[in-house]
Amino acid sequence: MRWVKYGFSVIEVLISLLILSLLMVPTTAYFLKYHRGVVLERAANEIIDIANLAREYAVNERKEFYVIFNERKFVVLRENRQPVDKEYHLPEHIIIKDRSAGFSPLVFNPDGTAKTGGYLIVRDIAGGKEIKIVLHNLTGRCFIEK
Repeated sequence: MRWVKYGFSVIEVLISLLILSLLMVPTTAYFLKYHRGVVLERAANEIIDIANLAREYAVNERKEFYVIFNERKFVVLRENRQPVDKEYHLPEHIIIKDRSAGFSPLVFNPDGTAKTGGYLIVRDIAGGKEIKIVLHNLTGRCFIEK
């Protein structure tokens, strides 16, 4: 009797799955690295946005405003040290690695300038990537240093 072969054998399916899994490993690693980079950039942009918000508050209310940082969070305070809004927390694997005197604390004057210029380094502890945020004291603007 002659057997007719239909479909795939178990060995063929297992080999196909092995090849697909070998191709998925580098793809997954690349995706995770890309995702961590995006989260780091988003955290740096959030810090810049909050600093710009504090600067706008200082100009609009004609008072000094502060942005207080620690390793995992930051908050905007009015002249009398009352919080403006909630505390902002950084994502789980993102920390503030280093900051200069201009960011300890970050102080905005009523004319929109900052007391002193400086820098803040945000680091992804899982991937090791860092972003440096620079504060220009004459304009009171923060930007990411390229």
